[in-house]
Amino acid sequence: MFRRIGQGFCGTVWATDAGSDHTIAIKREDGGPGRSLHNDYIIHRKILDTLLSAHSVFLIPACYRYISSQDQWWKDQLQHFPRAFQVPCNSLITERIPAFPQDIRNKIIDLYCPESLRSSIKKSEPDQDCLIRPYLGRRRLGVSRQSRFKAFSLRNYPLHLDQLEDLSLDTPHYARVMAETLAQLYWKSNIDANDIEFVLAPSKGAQSSSSGVTSFLGDHDIWILDFDCCRPIAMDETGVRQAVRAYYRNDPFYPRPGRQSVADQKLWSEFKDTFARVSRNILPQGRPEESLATLWLRLVEEKDISSKEF
Repeated sequence: MFRRIGQGFCGTVWATDAGSDHTIAIKREDGGPGRSLHNDYIIHRKILDTLLSAHSVFLIPACYRYISSQDQWWKDQLQHFPRAFQVPCNSLITERIPAFPQDIRNKIIDLYCPESLRSSIKKSEPDQDCLIRPYLGRRRLGVSRQSRFKAFSLRNYPLHLDQLEDLSLDTPHYARVMAETLAQLYWKSNIDANDIEFVLAPSKGAQSSSSGVTSFLGDHDIWILDFDCCRPIAMDETGVRQAVRAYYRNDPFYPRPGRQSVADQKLWSEFKDTFARVSRNILPQGRPEESLATLWLRLVEEKDISSKEF
Protein backbone atom coordinates (compact mmCIF):
# COMPACT_ATOMS: atom_id res chain seq x y z
CA MET A 1 0.00 0.00 0.00
CA PHE A 2 1.00 3.57 -0.63
CA ARG A 3 1.21 5.70 2.51
CA ARG A 4 0.23 9.35 2.68
CA ILE A 5 3.22 11.45 3.74
CA GLY A 6 1.90 14.94 3.18
CA GLN A 7 -0.79 17.24 1.91
CA GLY A 8 -0.79 20.72 0.44
CA PHE A 9 -3.06 23.01 -1.53
CA CYS A 10 -2.23 21.14 -4.73
CA GLY A 11 -3.14 17.76 -3.27
CA THR A 12 -1.92 14.75 -1.33
CA VAL A 13 1.56 13.19 -1.39
CA TRP A 14 2.21 9.46 -1.08
CA ALA A 15 5.21 7.18 -0.71
CA THR A 16 6.05 3.59 -1.48
CA ASP A 17 7.25 1.16 1.18
CA ALA A 18 9.15 3.18 3.76
CA GLY A 19 11.39 0.17 4.41
CA SER A 20 12.89 0.04 0.92
CA ASP A 21 16.25 1.57 0.07
CA HIS A 22 14.83 3.61 -2.80
CA THR A 23 11.44 5.20 -2.39
CA ILE A 24 9.42 7.45 -4.64
CA ALA A 25 6.95 10.19 -3.88
CA ILE A 26 3.62 10.37 -5.71
CA LYS A 27 2.07 13.82 -5.74
CA ARG A 28 -1.63 13.75 -6.64
CA GLU A 29 -3.59 16.68 -8.09
CA ASP A 30 -6.55 16.13 -5.77
CA GLY A 31 -6.50 19.39 -3.81
CA GLY A 32 -7.59 22.94 -4.49
CA PRO A 33 -8.42 24.34 -7.93
CA GLY A 34 -6.05 26.30 -10.11
CA ARG A 35 -2.92 24.22 -9.49
CA SER A 36 -1.24 22.18 -12.22
CA LEU A 37 1.04 19.21 -11.73
CA HIS A 38 1.70 19.25 -15.45
CA ASN A 39 3.26 22.68 -15.01
CA ASP A 40 5.13 21.33 -11.97
CA TYR A 41 6.53 18.57 -14.19
CA ILE A 42 7.51 20.93 -17.03
CA ILE A 43 9.27 23.37 -14.69
CA HIS A 44 10.89 20.58 -12.66
CA ARG A 45 12.36 19.02 -15.83
CA LYS A 46 13.52 22.43 -17.06
CA ILE A 47 15.35 23.10 -13.80
CA LEU A 48 17.02 19.70 -13.87
CA ASP A 49 18.03 20.15 -17.52
CA THR A 50 19.42 23.68 -17.12
CA LEU A 51 21.20 23.07 -13.81
CA LEU A 52 22.48 19.56 -14.53
CA SER A 53 26.05 20.70 -15.02
CA ALA A 54 25.97 23.30 -12.24
CA HIS A 55 28.03 22.75 -9.11
CA SER A 56 25.02 23.32 -6.90
CA VAL A 57 24.94 23.72 -3.14
CA PHE A 58 21.31 22.58 -3.06
CA LEU A 59 19.59 19.35 -4.11
CA ILE A 60 16.63 18.78 -6.42
CA PRO A 61 14.58 15.57 -6.36
CA ALA A 62 14.79 13.43 -9.48
CA CYS A 63 11.66 13.79 -11.61
CA TYR A 64 10.55 10.44 -13.01
CA ARG A 65 7.16 10.73 -14.64
CA TYR A 66 3.98 12.75 -15.14
CA ILE A 67 0.80 10.65 -15.12
CA SER A 68 -2.52 11.95 -16.44
CA SER A 69 -5.83 10.80 -15.02
CA GLN A 70 -6.27 8.67 -18.18
CA ASP A 71 -2.88 6.95 -17.99
CA GLN A 72 -2.72 3.14 -18.04
CA TRP A 73 -0.53 3.34 -14.92
CA TRP A 74 -3.67 3.57 -12.81
CA LYS A 75 -4.91 0.12 -13.80
CA ASP A 76 -2.15 -1.55 -11.83
CA GLN A 77 -1.47 1.05 -9.16
CA LEU A 78 -4.88 2.32 -8.08
CA GLN A 79 -5.39 -0.66 -5.80
CA HIS A 80 -2.37 0.41 -3.71
CA PHE A 81 -4.14 3.56 -2.52
CA PRO A 82 -6.68 3.51 0.33
CA ARG A 83 -10.25 3.13 -0.92
CA ALA A 84 -11.08 6.82 -0.46
CA PHE A 85 -8.27 7.71 -2.88
CA GLN A 86 -8.91 5.08 -5.53
CA VAL A 87 -9.83 7.72 -8.10
CA PRO A 88 -7.38 8.43 -10.96
CA CYS A 89 -6.08 11.98 -11.16
CA ASN A 90 -3.13 13.85 -12.64
CA SER A 91 -0.04 12.89 -10.66
CA LEU A 92 3.71 13.38 -10.55
CA ILE A 93 6.27 10.76 -9.55
CA THR A 94 9.55 12.05 -8.13
CA GLU A 95 12.36 11.01 -5.86
CA ARG A 96 11.35 11.12 -2.22
CA ILE A 97 13.35 13.46 0.00
CA PRO A 98 14.57 11.51 3.06
CA ALA A 99 12.97 12.29 6.41
CA PHE A 100 14.86 12.96 9.63
CA PRO A 101 15.45 9.90 11.82
CA GLN A 102 13.91 9.21 15.21
CA ASP A 103 16.74 10.66 17.32
CA ILE A 104 16.56 14.04 15.57
CA ARG A 105 12.75 14.06 15.71
CA ASN A 106 12.85 13.34 19.43
CA LYS A 107 15.16 16.30 20.08
CA ILE A 108 12.80 18.64 18.23
CA ILE A 109 9.79 17.21 20.07
CA ASP A 110 11.48 17.60 23.48
CA LEU A 111 12.26 21.24 22.73
CA TYR A 112 9.10 22.48 21.05
CA CYS A 113 6.21 20.09 21.52
CA PRO A 114 3.74 20.65 24.40
CA GLU A 115 4.64 18.21 27.17
CA SER A 116 1.20 16.60 27.12
CA LEU A 117 1.66 15.59 23.46
CA ARG A 118 5.28 14.44 23.44
CA SER A 119 4.69 10.75 24.02
CA SER A 120 1.99 10.44 21.35
CA ILE A 121 3.94 12.48 18.79
CA LYS A 122 7.03 10.31 19.26
CA LYS A 123 4.92 7.25 18.44
CA SER A 124 2.93 8.88 15.65
CA GLU A 125 3.41 7.40 12.17
CA PRO A 126 2.57 10.65 10.30
CA ASP A 127 5.22 12.49 12.31
CA GLN A 128 7.90 10.16 11.00
CA ASP A 129 7.71 12.15 7.75
CA CYS A 130 9.75 15.01 9.15
CA LEU A 131 11.30 17.69 6.97
CA ILE A 132 12.33 21.13 8.25
CA ARG A 133 11.43 24.47 6.69
CA PRO A 134 14.13 27.06 7.49
CA TYR A 135 12.41 30.45 7.85
CA LEU A 136 15.22 33.01 7.67
CA GLY A 137 12.74 35.82 7.08
CA ARG A 138 10.69 35.49 10.25
CA ARG A 139 11.27 35.47 13.98
CA ARG A 140 8.80 34.40 16.63
CA LEU A 141 8.10 37.33 18.91
CA GLY A 142 6.89 37.13 22.50
CA VAL A 143 6.50 33.37 22.58
CA SER A 144 7.87 30.72 24.87
CA ARG A 145 10.10 27.96 23.54
CA GLN A 146 7.27 25.41 23.51
CA SER A 147 4.12 25.94 21.52
CA ARG A 148 1.06 27.26 23.35
CA PHE A 149 -1.23 25.39 20.96
CA LYS A 150 -2.48 21.89 21.68
CA ALA A 151 -1.51 20.66 18.25
CA PHE A 152 1.85 19.69 16.86
CA SER A 153 3.14 18.15 13.64
CA LEU A 154 6.63 17.40 12.37
CA ARG A 155 5.57 17.36 8.74
CA ASN A 156 7.22 20.36 7.06
CA TYR A 157 8.06 21.67 10.51
CA PRO A 158 9.03 25.38 10.44
CA LEU A 159 12.07 26.55 12.35
CA HIS A 160 12.02 30.34 12.55
CA LEU A 161 15.16 32.43 12.59
CA ASP A 162 15.27 32.76 16.39
CA GLN A 163 14.94 28.98 16.71
CA LEU A 164 17.65 28.36 14.12
CA GLU A 165 19.93 30.68 16.09
CA ASP A 166 19.04 29.04 19.42
CA LEU A 167 20.02 25.68 17.94
CA SER A 168 23.30 27.12 16.58
CA LEU A 169 22.36 26.15 13.05
CA ASP A 170 24.39 27.74 10.26
CA THR A 171 21.99 30.47 9.13
CA PRO A 172 24.63 32.30 7.03
CA HIS A 173 25.16 29.06 5.09
CA TYR A 174 21.41 28.69 4.54
CA ALA A 175 21.24 32.31 3.34
CA ARG A 176 24.07 31.76 0.86
CA VAL A 177 22.43 28.59 -0.46
CA MET A 178 19.10 30.35 -0.96
CA ALA A 179 20.81 33.26 -2.73
CA GLU A 180 22.65 30.91 -5.10
CA THR A 181 19.45 28.96 -5.70
CA LEU A 182 17.52 32.06 -6.77
CA ALA A 183 20.37 33.34 -8.95
CA GLN A 184 20.53 30.01 -10.79
CA LEU A 185 16.76 29.69 -11.14
CA TYR A 186 16.42 33.26 -12.45
CA TRP A 187 19.36 33.52 -14.82
CA LYS A 188 19.91 29.89 -15.91
CA SER A 189 16.42 28.36 -15.76
CA ASN A 190 14.64 31.69 -16.45
CA ILE A 191 11.82 31.09 -13.97
CA ASP A 192 10.43 33.30 -11.19
CA ALA A 193 10.78 30.66 -8.40
CA ASN A 194 7.25 31.50 -7.28
CA ASP A 195 6.15 29.50 -4.22
CA ILE A 196 9.05 27.05 -4.29
CA GLU A 197 9.86 25.38 -1.00
CA PHE A 198 13.18 24.93 0.78
CA VAL A 199 13.52 22.04 3.20
CA LEU A 200 16.32 20.66 5.34
CA ALA A 201 16.69 16.88 5.16
CA PRO A 202 19.33 14.35 6.21
CA SER A 203 22.22 13.83 3.83
CA LYS A 204 22.19 10.85 1.49
CA GLY A 205 25.89 10.03 1.30
CA ALA A 206 27.24 10.39 -2.22
CA GLN A 207 24.16 12.34 -3.29
CA SER A 208 24.84 15.01 -0.70
CA SER A 209 25.39 18.54 -1.96
CA SER A 210 28.89 19.95 -1.87
CA SER A 211 28.16 21.89 1.30
CA GLY A 212 26.13 19.61 3.52
CA VAL A 213 26.40 20.69 7.15
CA THR A 214 26.62 18.91 10.49
CA SER A 215 24.80 20.27 13.51
CA PHE A 216 21.90 19.73 15.91
CA LEU A 217 20.12 18.18 12.93
CA GLY A 218 23.02 15.89 12.05
CA ASP A 219 24.47 15.84 8.54
CA HIS A 220 21.91 17.51 6.31
CA ASP A 221 21.34 19.26 3.00
CA ILE A 222 19.00 21.86 1.57
CA TRP A 223 16.52 20.67 -1.05
CA ILE A 224 14.12 22.64 -3.24
CA LEU A 225 10.75 21.35 -4.42
CA ASP A 226 7.20 22.30 -5.47
CA PHE A 227 7.36 24.09 -8.81
CA ASP A 228 3.71 24.12 -9.86
CA CYS A 229 3.34 27.89 -9.32
CA CYS A 230 6.55 28.85 -11.12
CA ARG A 231 6.33 30.78 -14.36
CA PRO A 232 8.91 31.76 -17.01
CA ILE A 233 10.47 35.21 -16.82
CA ALA A 234 11.85 37.43 -19.56
CA MET A 235 15.44 38.61 -19.20
CA ASP A 236 14.41 42.25 -18.81
CA GLU A 237 12.95 44.63 -16.22
CA THR A 238 9.48 43.07 -16.52
CA GLY A 239 10.90 39.66 -15.68
CA VAL A 240 12.89 41.05 -12.76
CA ARG A 241 9.79 42.68 -11.28
CA GLN A 242 7.93 39.38 -11.64
CA ALA A 243 10.73 37.66 -9.71
CA VAL A 244 10.64 40.31 -6.97
CA ARG A 245 6.89 39.78 -6.52
CA ALA A 246 7.47 36.05 -6.19
CA TYR A 247 10.23 36.65 -3.63
CA TYR A 248 7.88 38.53 -1.33
CA ARG A 249 4.87 36.30 -1.91
CA ASN A 250 6.65 33.12 -0.87
CA ASP A 251 6.78 31.70 2.63
CA PRO A 252 9.41 33.55 4.73
CA PHE A 253 12.37 31.41 3.69
CA TYR A 254 14.56 34.30 2.55
CA PRO A 255 16.34 36.92 4.68
CA ARG A 256 14.70 40.32 4.53
CA PRO A 257 16.40 43.70 4.04
CA GLY A 258 15.82 46.68 6.29
CA ARG A 259 15.41 44.85 9.59
CA GLN A 260 16.43 46.49 12.86
CA SER A 261 18.31 43.51 14.26
CA VAL A 262 22.07 43.49 13.61
CA ALA A 263 21.90 39.72 13.13
CA ASP A 264 19.19 40.13 10.50
CA GLN A 265 21.22 42.82 8.74
CA LYS A 266 24.27 40.54 8.61
CA LEU A 267 22.16 37.71 7.26
CA TRP A 268 20.77 39.93 4.50
CA SER A 269 24.32 41.01 3.64
CA GLU A 270 25.35 37.35 3.28
CA PHE A 271 22.40 36.75 0.99
CA LYS A 272 22.93 39.93 -1.02
CA ASP A 273 26.67 39.43 -1.53
CA THR A 274 26.22 35.81 -2.62
CA PHE A 275 23.37 36.66 -4.99
CA ALA A 276 25.45 39.40 -6.61
CA ARG A 277 28.55 37.19 -6.93
CA VAL A 278 26.75 34.17 -8.38
CA SER A 279 24.75 36.37 -10.73
CA ARG A 280 27.92 38.00 -12.08
CA ASN A 281 29.23 34.56 -12.97
CA ILE A 282 26.05 33.69 -14.88
CA LEU A 283 24.84 36.85 -16.61
CA PRO A 284 26.61 37.87 -19.84
CA GLN A 285 28.99 40.77 -19.34
CA GLY A 286 28.80 43.78 -21.62
CA ARG A 287 25.15 43.14 -22.50
CA PRO A 288 21.90 44.65 -21.11
CA GLU A 289 21.29 41.50 -19.02
CA GLU A 290 24.42 42.28 -16.99
CA SER A 291 22.49 44.74 -14.81
CA LEU A 292 19.49 42.51 -14.00
CA ALA A 293 20.83 41.24 -10.67
CA THR A 294 21.62 44.78 -9.52
CA LEU A 295 18.09 45.82 -10.47
CA TRP A 296 16.60 42.85 -8.62
CA LEU A 297 18.51 43.68 -5.43
CA ARG A 298 17.54 47.37 -5.64
CA LEU A 299 13.85 46.54 -6.08
CA VAL A 300 13.90 44.03 -3.22
CA GLU A 301 15.51 46.57 -0.91
CA GLU A 302 13.19 49.40 -1.96
CA LYS A 303 9.99 47.41 -2.05
CA ASP A 304 7.04 48.53 0.07
CA ILE A 305 5.00 45.37 0.61
CA SER A 306 1.78 47.35 0.38
CA SER A 307 2.80 48.98 -2.88
CA LYS A 308 0.73 48.11 -5.94
CA GLU A 309 3.69 48.94 -8.18
CA PHE A 310 4.84 45.35 -7.88
